[in-house]
Amino acid sequence: MPPLPILSEAYNKKKPQNYNQSLLTSYAGYPVINAKQLGLTNYFAGEGKNVGGMAWGGKTNPPGQGGGEPSLIVPNPYYYKNNPDGYNALVKLEASRHWMDENDYKPSFGITKEMQKWRDKNFKDAGPAGEAYRTNDDAFRKTIISRFVGGDNNVPPVTGELRREVQAVTKKLEDADAKLKPTIVDNLLSSIGLKPQK
Repeated sequence: MPPLPILSEAYNKKKPQNYNQSLLTSYAGYPVINAKQLGLTNYFAGEGKNVGGMAWGGKTNPPGQGGGEPSLIVPNPYYYKNNPDGYNALVKLEASRHWMDENDYKPSFGITKEMQKWRDKNFKDAGPAGEAYRTNDDAFRKTIISRFVGGDNNVPPVTGELRREVQAVTKKLEDADAKLKPTIVDNLLSSIGLKPQK
């Protein structure tokens, strides 16, 4: 009889289903909006089919990507279909982009040779956005932090200073999100028609 796999190996063979996992409707104060409301369904079905979603609006996005409009998160409705983990990860990733831009956050971790190699490989043929990540160190650092915040597996080798920056940004986002979530008392008061005291 062959030896039985240890539990962790057996568990990793097939990921359990996440039945009834709710999709984030906002994160850290950044609302999620349906692509249809912005007329982006054709884009996501065609030219943008490999784009998971986007940080729309805010002060730094150019016109045509909601420049100057409120900061929103727009998931690709086709990319994460039936994948709530991926969808929620994208929401956190895009929220971190908005947060860094709105707070003029300037990542300062050093770009190692391994990171540069990963950068050249991953953004070589990725169009205009990829070119920005390949040539602009600030944009590159921000996209790396966002990938870690969202739990993306396609990331370069991590260093201690990168890890510290990721933890700092993640904590700011988690703190902001926690402040916006109603407490059990808030929910009880709301259910009987009373407004929670702030």
